[in-house]
Amino acid sequence: MTDSLKLVPSVIALGMFDGMHLGHRALVRRCVEIARDMGCQSVVYTFRNHPRSVFATEPVPLMSAAQRESIMRQLGVDRVDMVEFTREFASLPPKAFLETIVARYDVRAVVVGEDYTFGYRGQGNAQTLKCLGQEMGFQVEVIPFVRLYGEKVSSTRVREALANGDTQLARALLGSVQANREP
Repeated sequence: MTDSLKLVPSVIALGMFDGMHLGHRALVRRCVEIARDMGCQSVVYTFRNHPRSVFATEPVPLMSAAQRESIMRQLGVDRVDMVEFTREFASLPPKAFLETIVARYDVRAVVVGEDYTFGYRGQGNAQTLKCLGQEMGFQVEVIPFVRLYGEKVSSTRVREALANGDTQLARALLGSVQANREP
């Protein structure tokens, strides 16, 4: 294998990251921190389009791909890979999906949120990832939900706030304004 084809040791953050809200930011920060501790590059592996866009109506985008990448870079990510989500991707079983990641990177660790799902019809979850990580030789860290005003921060919650005209809550969830968060 030539040096140009040599895979770089990497810590990978997996997820849609469609709004780069407070939960996404916590996950990406942790990926960067683990990568630095391990002497690896930090990578966010995500999709350009929302997976729902392949089978149903795509949710209203909260941010453009460029905005998402800009925030990830501001958080210290070394590499952002946004790939197109396709029907072919959707048909991959969980292990096959991870095999595509392992073929692309020298994976040392993977960081996901506690509600992360992957593979065909979301059959894989954080526990599946931990089992497969052990089998494939990488660590897995699952980031607990970030809560704001007693409720889980999520892209769905941001969309609901916007639909209800509560731009202040949406901005707080997205990290655009200071808010009192629970630990």
